[in-house]
Amino acid sequence: MTGTRIAGSRQGDRLLITLQGSLDAMSVEALQTQLYDLTRVHDLIGFGDPVRQIHIDVAGVDFCDAAGLRMLVAARRVAEARHATCHLHDPQPHLRWLLHATRAADLFDM
Repeated sequence: MTGTRIAGSRQGDRLLITLQGSLDAMSVEALQTQLYDLTRVHDLIGFGDPVRQIHIDVAGVDFCDAAGLRMLVAARRVAEARHATCHLHDPQPHLRWLLHATRAADLFDM
């Protein structure tokens, strides 16, 4: 897969973020900025419903290093600061292994 992509959509108090590609040191700064912007924009246009659930679809993530893992943990912290839940959907085996090996899996609803 070439490049790294992020997309977001909102349904009520639920923000769905879809990540595709590599979560690595080369992409993580741009992705963190986009992630922050998505949560802010969706709060601003939410018409009164704050984001209470952040769902991150990681099925299309084909590589994740420590920098990518830090970004996912940072997303969880954003959710926590907003009193929202953070869910990871469909991690590939390599990402599931990394989450469990670092005990970061305990931070997310999967």
